[in-house]
Amino acid sequence: MARPVVRAVFALLVVATIAAFFVTQQLKSEFPLVIRFAAKPKQFSPNGDRYRDSIEVGFDLSEPAQVTFSIMNGEGGEVRRLADDGELGGDAKHRFRWDGRDDEGLPVPDGVYRMRVLRRDEGRVIDSSKKIRVDRRPPRVQLVSAGPDVIAPGEPGQAPEVTIRYSGPKNSAPEFRVFRTDDAARPHVMRRFRGKGRVGVWRGEVATGPERTGPAPDGDYAFTVSVRDKAGNLAVAPASVPRLRLARPGAGVSVRGFTLRGPLEVVPAGSVATFEAGPFDRSLDFVVSRLGDPQPIRRGERLGGRFRVGIPSNAKTGLYVARVRAGRHRAVWPIAVAGLPQSKRAAARARPLVVLPAISWQGLNPVDDDFDGFADSFPKARSLGLDRPFAGGGLPPRFGAEVAPLLRYLDRERLAYDLTTDLSLARGEGPALGNAPGVAFAGSALWLPEPLLRRLRDEVADGLRVASFGVDAFRRSVRIRDDRLVDPRRLRVNAFGETTTPLETSSAPLTVFEDGLGLFEGLDSFIGDFTEFEQSRRLPTAARPIASAGRDPNEPAFVAYGLGGGIVIRSGTAQWARELGESALSVEVPAVTKRIWRLLAQGAR
Repeated sequence: MARPVVRAVFALLVVATIAAFFVTQQLKSEFPLVIRFAAKPKQFSPNGDRYRDSIEVGFDLSEPAQVTFSIMNGEGGEVRRLADDGELGGDAKHRFRWDGRDDEGLPVPDGVYRMRVLRRDEGRVIDSSKKIRVDRRPPRVQLVSAGPDVIAPGEPGQAPEVTIRYSGPKNSAPEFRVFRTDDAARPHVMRRFRGKGRVGVWRGEVATGPERTGPAPDGDYAFTVSVRDKAGNLAVAPASVPRLRLARPGAGVSVRGFTLRGPLEVVPAGSVATFEAGPFDRSLDFVVSRLGDPQPIRRGERLGGRFRVGIPSNAKTGLYVARVRAGRHRAVWPIAVAGLPQSKRAAARARPLVVLPAISWQGLNPVDDDFDGFADSFPKARSLGLDRPFAGGGLPPRFGAEVAPLLRYLDRERLAYDLTTDLSLARGEGPALGNAPGVAFAGSALWLPEPLLRRLRDEVADGLRVASFGVDAFRRSVRIRDDRLVDPRRLRVNAFGETTTPLETSSAPLTVFEDGLGLFEGLDSFIGDFTEFEQSRRLPTAARPIASAGRDPNEPAFVAYGLGGGIVIRSGTAQWARELGESALSVEVPAVTKRIWRLLAQGAR
């Protein structure tokens, strides 16, 4: 019996195999139901910005059929059904719009998706090999460089082309924007233009009207670039509005029609002062004269760039100003000259040493140093060049308010003095602290190198008399590295150990509280008229109070105290020098200043 059963089973298997073969051959000969799948574009970003927020998907049928069309995730699960057992025509293209949401109306996660066609009556499933990518992540874009970093559009012979480069997705026409950063509270757009590839070219023009452009005015400029990736995600680098903390050195531009750089160290009479006019070479005229004196000591013509001016050997010690003209442009530079005494009488007298705050001039000078599109100054910047031109071609910050009135007063009253700058003191050049009977800091010495602060404190302990005619002085340190100021730091107390605090009020005089030096003797007990004060909160531990004046006897602004063998005097207001002007009505401030000067000249060593 076993043999017939085996034969029967074998025969059935043969018949089934042959039948399956013929069915397969028949199916192979049939035309496929789905001719092709379509997805355009293949990547999209359904993030609601109305750019590539949806995608056109679908398929082409070879014959009429009742099908279901779905979007499937990477794990094969259905996330969105776009057609549900619909009767669709054959030999036709069927397209649907997918907005990146599932059947519940929720956004699908970023990732790779595929399409599926299901024909239920035949139980046939056709999956696409074509991938759809949902990507909402913005691309990484960074401005790399912009150059040249200084341009002068609108000047004769100048046709600048600033090449701006970025890293990130390559676009056929990326949008660049030009922002000015130095003339308002927030950077504002001055120009828009299209680039090509990963490069844009700005020709130094800004919008001057709806359909007009003109040369960009002097100032600091930063850029942004708007780029989309293949999915349509937008990235704006470094931000929609440039910010200092995001700025990249070398990715900004300064527009400077005319610049002048000169020496910040003291210049001995009989030597040469070196200047540099920029940003390009041109013919110029110059005049050098003493501050407040129209009579020049040198004048001449030069071809722009680096040029030298000889200081006469018979020039008297004082503050001079170089005035340079090139066409319609003007620029000035202060020069501290160490020369002959101001008079024969001065030659026979002990002369206090006046120190100009050249380091602080650069610390406060709002000029873009690293060409990131933003003006650099302390304390925001961590490093500044000592060879920068002063902003706008003008005199240094606070020069007109704190320094010039004091020097003019000394010359007018024939009060003898020697002259240097804090930079020269730090470098050991020119007149030294150890040779002076007393030292006067003209203006606010906001930043000084620590070795100079220590030397100043030691000299006072050894008998030096120091007067400061500024505010917030000796409270910050900075290091000099080659021709740069680096690592500015604020100290808890000033170099002598005093703690001070600023105060702004309505107009008020200094009221005299104590006068152990005779500075206020015979004068009105109300001195000057001020709105800004630097109050003394605590004197140095070993200090001996000698004189004081201010609004509050417990926290005076004007102070004089003994420290070791020397004396420290603080005027207590940045407006002190203002009261020394010829047009000022104050009588007391000039009188007190003259007595301070005699005290400095007497010395104690």
